[in-house]
Amino acid sequence: MTNFSPNNQPHLPPELERAIFELAAIARPICIPSLMLVARRTKEWLEPLLYRVIFVSESIIDDMHGFPSIPLDILLATIAKKPTSFFQSSGTRIFLENPPGMEPALWVRAMDTIFTACQGVGQLSIVSSHISHRGSLDGLHSLRRLTMHVAPLFAPFAIDFSSPIFRHLTHLEFLDALDVFPPDVDIGAHLALVPALTHISFHVFKHPLRAFHGRIRTSPHIQCIVCFVPRQLVEIPEQPDARLVCMDLADWQTDWLRGAAFGEDYWELAEIFIAAKHGGEVYEAQYFIEEWWRL
Repeated sequence: MTNFSPNNQPHLPPELERAIFELAAIARPICIPSLMLVARRTKEWLEPLLYRVIFVSESIIDDMHGFPSIPLDILLATIAKKPTSFFQSSGTRIFLENPPGMEPALWVRAMDTIFTACQGVGQLSIVSSHISHRGSLDGLHSLRRLTMHVAPLFAPFAIDFSSPIFRHLTHLEFLDALDVFPPDVDIGAHLALVPALTHISFHVFKHPLRAFHGRIRTSPHIQCIVCFVPRQLVEIPEQPDARLVCMDLADWQTDWLRGAAFGEDYWELAEIFIAAKHGGEVYEAQYFIEEWWRL
């Protein structure tokens, strides 16, 4: 009978072993805490991946698409004890929802801490309708996709799309309707100041869609305009515009997580719909994405 010792046990090269563990962690992020327990080296490899997608919300989400929900206090404690280099490759996609009842000053301080640590964030969603985040966002030079309410983005400053916040943005989603902007503000002219912006979306609930479209259709570099609006409120715009897509997104948090996991979010759905209109597969006067178009 052959005796085996630790020295003659088959083993993988460290770089291959690491690649296997990292693939498993990325495919199923919720399993990362268990994989970290395998050995000290797996903890060092995988712990940064636990924070690659940061989702902070107290909402109950039916399908997290394999991502863990990270409590805000745990995230802040991790940032405090880790070296600066730890989060340099983590936190590339961040979703932050203001916990109910949290003091505004504490929330702003938390945002400062998170954004100082996660300088490489490329996609950021902040659900907080009344607290200014202007100062916290100025240093995020890798930011490409931003979702926010209007007031926290601009208050207490005047509306200014020339800010460094917008310098590299390609996708901008406002969690408000366009009427939060004063009626005398030329939104189209302001958006022209965002050089890389190609996609913009608004949540429209009560007001005529035609008026919203009329205020932004003059932006020629915009390739995709998404309005979240109930089917019964969809209106044909005064001028045909294949870029305009209307949809009724029931669970946009799950959509965000699906996008983080697979890249299949509402932006991709809108792009497919626009391409179908250009290709003659969808009637040009159809603006609302019906249920069968969902991914």
